Amino acid sequence: MRTLLRDKQALLACVEGSPAAVAMHNKPEWLSLFADCAVVEDPVGSKPQINLADENGQSPLSCFYETFIAANDIRFDVDYDVVCTGAVVRDLDIEIRMSDKVVVRVPMHLLYELTTEHGEVRIKRLAAHWELAPMLRQQMQYGIASAVAGISSFWRMLRHMGLSGLQGFLQARETVGEAGKKKVEALVSAFNQKQNRALERLFTDDGLMGWPYGHEQRIAFWDIPPGQLRVEKLLSAGRATSATVYYRDGDLEKRGVAIFHFDRRNLLIRDAQFFLELE
Repeated sequence: MRTLLRDKQALLACVEGSPAAVAMHNKPEWLSLFADCAVVEDPVGSKPQINLADENGQSPLSCFYETFIAANDIRFDVDYDVVCTGAVVRDLDIEIRMSDKVVVRVPMHLLYELTTEHGEVRIKRLAAHWELAPMLRQQMQYGIASAVAGISSFWRMLRHMGLSGLQGFLQARETVGEAGKKKVEALVSAFNQKQNRALERLFTDDGLMGWPYGHEQRIAFWDIPPGQLRVEKLLSAGRATSATVYYRDGDLEKRGVAIFHFDRRNLLIRDAQFFLELE
Protein backbone atom coordinates (compact mmCIF):
# COMPACT_ATOMS: atom_id res chain seq x y z
CA MET A 1 0.00 0.00 0.00
CA ARG A 2 2.98 2.26 0.49
CA THR A 3 3.33 2.34 -3.30
CA LEU A 4 -0.06 4.07 -3.60
CA LEU A 5 1.24 6.97 -1.52
CA ARG A 6 3.90 7.53 -4.19
CA ASP A 7 1.40 7.39 -7.05
CA LYS A 8 0.77 11.01 -8.05
CA GLN A 9 -2.33 10.18 -10.04
CA ALA A 10 -3.88 8.25 -7.14
CA LEU A 11 -3.11 11.05 -4.67
CA LEU A 12 -4.50 13.75 -6.93
CA ALA A 13 -7.61 11.69 -7.72
CA CYS A 14 -8.43 11.48 -4.02
CA VAL A 15 -7.87 15.20 -3.50
CA GLU A 16 -9.86 16.14 -6.61
CA GLY A 17 -12.75 14.15 -5.21
CA SER A 18 -13.36 16.81 -2.58
CA PRO A 19 -14.23 19.81 -4.81
CA ALA A 20 -16.13 17.48 -7.14
CA ALA A 21 -18.33 16.19 -4.30
CA VAL A 22 -18.75 19.71 -2.88
CA ALA A 23 -19.84 21.08 -6.26
CA MET A 24 -22.45 18.31 -6.60
CA HIS A 25 -23.52 18.63 -2.96
CA ASN A 26 -22.84 14.90 -2.64
CA LYS A 27 -22.41 14.41 1.07
CA PRO A 28 -21.88 10.61 1.10
CA GLU A 29 -19.20 10.90 -1.58
CA TRP A 30 -17.44 13.70 0.30
CA LEU A 31 -17.45 11.78 3.58
CA SER A 32 -16.15 8.65 1.83
CA LEU A 33 -12.91 10.47 0.99
CA PHE A 34 -11.85 10.55 4.66
CA ALA A 35 -10.14 7.78 6.60
CA ASP A 36 -11.41 6.56 9.94
CA CYS A 37 -10.28 9.02 12.63
CA ALA A 38 -9.35 11.59 9.97
CA VAL A 39 -8.79 15.13 11.27
CA VAL A 40 -10.12 18.28 9.60
CA GLU A 41 -8.76 21.69 10.66
CA ASP A 42 -10.76 24.26 8.70
CA PRO A 43 -9.49 26.81 9.29
CA VAL A 44 -6.28 25.91 11.08
CA GLY A 45 -6.62 27.34 14.58
CA SER A 46 -10.23 26.23 15.01
CA LYS A 47 -11.15 23.13 16.99
CA PRO A 48 -10.21 20.06 14.90
CA GLN A 49 -13.05 17.86 13.67
CA ILE A 50 -12.30 14.13 14.09
CA ASN A 51 -14.02 11.50 11.97
CA LEU A 52 -15.41 9.43 14.82
CA ALA A 53 -19.12 8.69 15.13
CA ASP A 54 -20.86 9.51 18.42
CA GLU A 55 -23.37 7.31 20.24
CA ASN A 56 -26.02 8.35 17.71
CA GLY A 57 -23.83 7.37 14.75
CA GLN A 58 -23.22 11.03 13.85
CA SER A 59 -19.74 12.05 12.77
CA PRO A 60 -18.37 15.56 13.43
CA LEU A 61 -17.47 15.64 9.71
CA SER A 62 -21.14 15.13 8.89
CA CYS A 63 -22.01 18.11 11.10
CA PHE A 64 -19.20 20.11 9.49
CA TYR A 65 -20.62 19.36 6.05
CA GLU A 66 -24.14 20.44 7.03
CA THR A 67 -22.82 23.64 8.60
CA PHE A 68 -20.36 24.92 6.01
CA ILE A 69 -20.97 23.07 2.74
CA ALA A 70 -24.58 21.98 2.32
CA ALA A 71 -26.14 25.46 2.21
CA ASN A 72 -23.43 27.16 0.12
CA ASP A 73 -22.22 26.97 -3.47
CA ILE A 74 -18.44 26.57 -3.29
CA ARG A 75 -15.97 26.76 -6.17
CA PHE A 76 -12.31 25.80 -5.94
CA ASP A 77 -10.01 27.88 -8.18
CA VAL A 78 -6.74 25.93 -7.97
CA ASP A 79 -3.65 27.83 -9.03
CA TYR A 80 -1.02 25.18 -8.31
CA ASP A 81 -0.65 21.70 -6.82
CA VAL A 82 2.40 20.19 -5.16
CA VAL A 83 2.36 16.39 -4.92
CA CYS A 84 4.73 14.76 -2.43
CA THR A 85 4.89 11.26 -1.02
CA GLY A 86 1.73 10.92 1.05
CA ALA A 87 0.63 14.55 0.69
CA VAL A 88 -0.84 17.07 -1.71
CA VAL A 89 -0.79 20.82 -1.14
CA ARG A 90 -3.07 23.10 -3.11
CA ASP A 91 -2.45 26.80 -3.66
CA LEU A 92 -5.89 28.18 -4.45
CA ASP A 93 -8.74 30.58 -3.86
CA ILE A 94 -12.18 29.38 -2.84
CA GLU A 95 -15.30 31.27 -3.86
CA ILE A 96 -18.24 30.81 -1.50
CA ARG A 97 -21.69 31.91 -2.64
CA MET A 98 -23.69 32.20 0.57
CA SER A 99 -26.74 33.69 -1.17
CA ASP A 100 -27.61 35.41 -4.45
CA LYS A 101 -26.11 38.62 -3.08
CA VAL A 102 -23.33 37.47 -0.75
CA VAL A 103 -20.17 36.05 -2.31
CA VAL A 104 -16.77 35.85 -0.66
CA ARG A 105 -13.41 34.85 -2.12
CA VAL A 106 -10.89 33.29 0.25
CA PRO A 107 -7.15 32.88 -0.49
CA MET A 108 -6.02 29.54 0.87
CA HIS A 109 -3.37 26.86 1.14
CA LEU A 110 -4.84 23.37 1.60
CA LEU A 111 -2.69 20.56 2.99
CA TYR A 112 -4.00 17.03 2.44
CA GLU A 113 -2.06 14.37 4.36
CA LEU A 114 -3.01 11.02 2.88
CA THR A 115 -3.05 7.37 3.89
CA THR A 116 -4.30 4.06 2.51
CA GLU A 117 -7.40 2.36 3.83
CA HIS A 118 -9.13 -0.70 2.37
CA GLY A 119 -6.76 -0.54 -0.59
CA GLU A 120 -7.58 3.06 -1.52
CA VAL A 121 -6.09 6.48 -0.86
CA ARG A 122 -7.94 8.38 1.85
CA ILE A 123 -7.49 11.74 3.58
CA LYS A 124 -6.12 11.36 7.10
CA ARG A 125 -5.69 15.09 7.77
CA LEU A 126 -6.97 18.19 6.01
CA ALA A 127 -5.44 21.47 7.18
CA ALA A 128 -6.99 24.56 5.59
CA HIS A 129 -4.75 27.61 5.99
CA TRP A 130 -6.90 30.72 5.51
CA GLU A 131 -7.63 33.88 7.45
CA LEU A 132 -11.00 34.16 9.19
CA ALA A 133 -11.08 37.92 9.84
CA PRO A 134 -10.69 39.05 6.19
CA MET A 135 -13.35 36.56 5.13
CA LEU A 136 -15.80 37.92 7.72
CA ARG A 137 -15.08 41.48 6.57
CA GLN A 138 -15.97 40.47 3.01
CA GLN A 139 -19.13 38.78 4.22
CA MET A 140 -20.30 41.92 6.03
CA GLN A 141 -19.97 44.33 3.08
CA TYR A 142 -23.39 43.58 1.56
CA GLY A 143 -25.60 45.33 4.11
CA ILE A 144 -28.87 43.60 4.94
CA ALA A 145 -28.00 40.62 2.73
CA SER A 146 -24.86 40.15 4.82
CA ALA A 147 -26.86 40.19 8.04
CA VAL A 148 -29.29 37.57 6.71
CA ALA A 149 -26.46 35.31 5.51
CA GLY A 150 -24.56 35.76 8.78
CA ILE A 151 -27.58 34.92 10.95
CA SER A 152 -28.29 31.83 8.81
CA SER A 153 -24.68 30.66 9.22
CA PHE A 154 -24.82 31.26 12.96
CA TRP A 155 -27.98 29.18 13.43
CA ARG A 156 -26.68 26.36 11.23
CA MET A 157 -23.57 26.18 13.37
CA LEU A 158 -25.58 26.09 16.59
CA ARG A 159 -27.97 23.49 15.18
CA HIS A 160 -25.37 21.10 13.80
CA MET A 161 -22.31 21.73 15.97
CA GLY A 162 -23.73 23.14 19.18
CA LEU A 163 -22.39 25.92 21.36
CA SER A 164 -19.07 24.14 21.88
CA GLY A 165 -18.69 23.82 18.09
CA LEU A 166 -19.33 27.54 17.66
CA GLN A 167 -16.76 28.35 20.33
CA GLY A 168 -14.30 25.93 18.75
CA PHE A 169 -14.70 27.56 15.35
CA LEU A 170 -14.18 31.04 16.77
CA GLN A 171 -10.83 29.96 18.23
CA ALA A 172 -9.55 30.65 14.70
CA ARG A 173 -9.73 34.38 15.45
CA GLU A 174 -6.51 33.98 17.47
CA THR A 175 -3.55 33.83 15.08
CA VAL A 176 0.12 34.76 14.87
CA GLY A 177 -1.05 37.45 12.43
CA GLU A 178 1.34 39.97 10.95
CA ALA A 179 4.06 39.04 13.44
CA GLY A 180 4.21 35.53 11.98
CA LYS A 181 4.42 36.91 8.45
CA LYS A 182 7.27 39.23 9.42
CA LYS A 183 9.17 36.28 10.93
CA VAL A 184 8.81 34.39 7.64
CA GLU A 185 10.04 37.40 5.68
CA ALA A 186 12.99 37.72 8.08
CA LEU A 187 13.81 34.04 7.52
CA VAL A 188 13.77 34.47 3.75
CA SER A 189 16.01 37.53 3.98
CA ALA A 190 18.51 35.81 6.26
CA PHE A 191 18.57 32.69 4.08
CA ASN A 192 19.18 34.66 0.89
CA GLN A 193 21.98 36.63 2.55
CA LYS A 194 23.49 33.44 4.07
CA GLN A 195 23.18 34.88 7.61
CA ASN A 196 23.22 31.59 9.49
CA ARG A 197 23.33 33.15 12.95
CA ALA A 198 20.24 35.22 12.16
CA LEU A 199 18.49 32.09 10.87
CA GLU A 200 19.31 30.21 14.05
CA ARG A 201 17.78 32.95 16.18
CA LEU A 202 14.43 32.53 14.40
CA PHE A 203 14.05 28.89 15.53
CA THR A 204 13.38 27.30 18.90
CA ASP A 205 16.25 25.22 20.29
CA ASP A 206 14.56 22.04 19.10
CA GLY A 207 13.11 23.56 15.93
CA LEU A 208 12.85 21.29 12.89
CA MET A 209 12.97 21.91 9.18
CA GLY A 210 11.65 19.60 6.46
CA TRP A 211 13.29 20.22 3.08
CA PRO A 212 11.49 19.07 1.08
CA TYR A 213 8.45 17.52 2.77
CA GLY A 214 8.47 13.74 2.73
CA HIS A 215 12.20 13.30 3.29
CA GLU A 216 12.76 11.46 6.56
CA GLN A 217 15.97 13.31 7.33
CA ARG A 218 15.49 16.88 8.50
CA ILE A 219 18.21 19.44 7.88
CA ALA A 220 19.09 22.92 9.04
CA PHE A 221 18.56 25.92 6.77
CA TRP A 222 22.26 26.48 6.46
CA ASP A 223 22.65 22.97 5.03
CA ILE A 224 20.22 23.60 2.16
CA PRO A 225 22.02 23.78 -1.22
CA PRO A 226 22.77 27.40 -2.20
CA GLY A 227 19.80 29.13 -3.77
CA GLN A 228 17.34 31.97 -3.39
CA LEU A 229 13.93 31.93 -1.72
CA ARG A 230 10.96 34.14 -2.51
CA VAL A 231 7.55 34.14 -0.80
CA GLU A 232 4.13 35.47 -1.75
CA LYS A 233 0.57 35.10 -0.42
CA LEU A 234 1.39 34.87 3.29
CA LEU A 235 -1.54 33.65 5.40
CA SER A 236 -1.64 33.34 9.19
CA ALA A 237 -4.01 30.76 10.68
CA GLY A 238 -3.77 29.67 14.29
CA ARG A 239 -0.13 29.23 15.31
CA ALA A 240 1.02 28.85 11.70
CA THR A 241 1.87 31.03 8.73
CA SER A 242 1.73 29.53 5.24
CA ALA A 243 3.22 31.00 2.09
CA THR A 244 3.51 30.40 -1.61
CA VAL A 245 7.24 29.83 -2.00
CA TYR A 246 9.70 29.89 -4.89
CA TYR A 247 13.17 28.36 -4.67
CA ARG A 248 15.69 29.24 -7.36
CA ASP A 249 18.83 27.20 -7.86
CA GLY A 250 20.74 28.66 -10.79
CA ASP A 251 18.38 28.90 -13.76
CA LEU A 252 15.89 26.46 -12.26
CA GLU A 253 13.01 27.78 -10.13
CA LYS A 254 10.65 25.51 -8.23
CA ARG A 255 7.30 26.61 -6.85
CA GLY A 256 5.62 25.20 -3.78
CA VAL A 257 4.08 25.99 -0.40
CA ALA A 258 5.80 26.39 2.97
CA ILE A 259 4.13 26.15 6.37
CA PHE A 260 5.78 27.59 9.47
CA HIS A 261 4.55 26.54 12.92
CA PHE A 262 5.34 28.88 15.81
CA ASP A 263 5.94 28.27 19.49
CA ARG A 264 3.15 29.72 21.62
CA ARG A 265 5.45 31.35 24.15
CA ASN A 266 8.03 33.23 22.12
CA LEU A 267 6.87 33.24 18.46
CA LEU A 268 9.93 31.32 17.35
CA ILE A 269 9.64 28.75 14.59
CA ARG A 270 9.39 25.21 15.93
CA ASP A 271 8.66 23.50 12.61
CA ALA A 272 9.07 24.57 8.99
CA GLN A 273 7.70 22.36 6.23
CA PHE A 274 8.57 22.99 2.60
CA PHE A 275 6.39 21.27 0.02
CA LEU A 276 8.47 21.33 -3.17
CA GLU A 277 8.83 18.88 -6.00
CA LEU A 278 12.60 18.92 -6.38
CA GLU A 279 13.01 15.79 -8.50
